[in-house]
Parts: sequence; C-alpha cells; structure tokens
Amino acid sequence: MAVDVEQFRKERIYRAQAPCTQVSEELQHLGDLDRVHEKKELRTHSVGVLSMIGSLPVGFIGLAMSDEESGPSLLLWMGVLMFFGGLVSFLMSKRYKRLNLENRRYELASRVVGLLRADMAPEEPVTLELDLREDSHPDKYQNESRTPSGWKVRHYLDPWLSLQARLLDGTHLRLEMTERLQLRSRTKTNARGKTKYQNKRLSDAFLRVRLRVKPERYQHLGRIGSRAQGAVQVMTGTQLEDLTVEADRVDMTLYLGNPWSAGNEPRPNPETRSTGPTPLNGQRVVATALLSLYQILNLSRALDKKAVHSRAG
Repeated sequence: MAVDVEQFRKERIYRAQAPCTQVSEELQHLGDLDRVHEKKELRTHSVGVLSMIGSLPVGFIGLAMSDEESGPSLLLWMGVLMFFGGLVSFLMSKRYKRLNLENRRYELASRVVGLLRADMAPEEPVTLELDLREDSHPDKYQNESRTPSGWKVRHYLDPWLSLQARLLDGTHLRLEMTERLQLRSRTKTNARGKTKYQNKRLSDAFLRVRLRVKPERYQHLGRIGSRAQGAVQVMTGTQLEDLTVEADRVDMTLYLGNPWSAGNEPRPNPETRSTGPTPLNGQRVVATALLSLYQILNLSRALDKKAVHSRAG
C-alpha cells in the first residue's frame, strides 16, 4: 500500500503514479476508509443526540433529589456527565464528517482507471491526482458577486480530477474534470413584513479529454475540420463546449449541466416523486467522450487509406 493514510487525512488529496492495478487497489482502500468514517460519524452523532436528550430528565430529577445537607445527588452528576459526554460525541462526529469523502469522486476515478486497464500495458503507470476536499474549500474560492434579484453569490472553482496515461498504441491521454459551485444567499421580506433568510446551491461540471498522437500515424488529422463534429456523440444532459483537432492532437470539452453519479444509480421508486433531473452516468460520459475522440482518429485513418489508394490508382 503506497498511499500514506495519515498524510492523506491531512491533505485529502490523493496522488499516484503507478500501474492501474495498484491505483485501483489504493482507491478501493480509500473507499473502505471512507465507509469507516461514515459509520463513526453516524454512531458518534447518534450517541451525542441520545446523551444530550437523556441528560435533561436525569439532571432535573437529580436536581429535585438534591438538598443542602447531602449536596448534589448522584443522578445530577450523571446528568452533567451525560451532557458533557454528548458534547464530546458531537465534536467527534464533526471531526469524522470533515474526513467524510464525496463517494462519487473516488468511485468515478476507480471506474475510469478500470476502463483504461484494457488499453494499457500492465506495468505502464497512470498519473492521477484526485482532490477529495469539499468543493467549497477556501483554496477553491474565486470571488463574490450579486445578482439583480438580490442574491449574494460566492463562486468556487474545483478542478478535482486529473489523469494522464499512455495507451497501447502510443496515444497519450489526459483527462480532467472541473466543477463550478455557486453558494447563493439573500434576505427577503414578504408583504407581511416577515423576513426570511434563503440560501441555494448551484453547481455544474466540465469534462476535458485530450488525445496526443504521432502525426505520422494520422496524416490527415489536421485536415478533418468540420467533419470532426459529426463523429462526436453527446449524451443527453451534456453539451459539446469545445472541440479542437490539430495535426498531433484531439481536444474535447463537455459541459455537464445535470448532476452526475459515478455509475448506474438504482431505479427510482415509482411511489417517490422525483425532485430533479436523473443524474448522468459519469462512467458512460467518459466512455462516450473517449469513443468520440477515437472515432475522429478512425476518420483520419480512413482518409489516409483513401489517399494511399488514390496514389496507387
């Protein structure tokens, strides 16, 4: 196990340059560690709630049983201890909550590494940086603004995923995912004079995938032009933000307007009313983007073969 657990707990940024098998194992270990923290957070929070609630009747009964001669009763001391024990449990729960990671991030990273394993040599290293800090971390703060409707907006930019790898055919892959977050707040007074504090959270994401190739293998890549967009497949809930095709590279950026998950989500319960759009399957979004870029490369190869046949004729 190459990952330093104590260092990771301090930074919550996972960095690796190792074969896919090792990276997959380490991401699995981080997932196991996260599940332990989730259970501890739930347990300490529950203990804190029960202790605080239980301390009130015990303390009042103990106070009623106390007198000047015998002093505070045992029940009163028990109530005080339960109260402070609840405070300690809440503090521990807060600490475990800080260590609680966003599951979909390391799960998506693990799924992407799994996708690449079939197209990489067993000992070829993958370079991965995975920022698992909260998306509103102070380091990710950008600026503030105010909307015409009175919302005060705090903007955050979170480039949380960066992955690089060399594939079997010599192609160099770079994949990045960035999230944007808006934390909105405002105070609104209605016609009755009642003041209400409102806050809202808005987020979206960008996926950027780049393939760098040897120009001699794709001699017509830089001449494809507008035909490249015809090879791009865009899933519902995503939009093609940018596509650049040059002699030695293909670079595509997708905008994810809908929420996303790492992979397949359980089917929704028909009796439960949906409150928003169905989350995008992050693994499928990445796989579709890679397929689109390889379709562009295949288009270049087809033009190469056509040029060869033309010269031969």
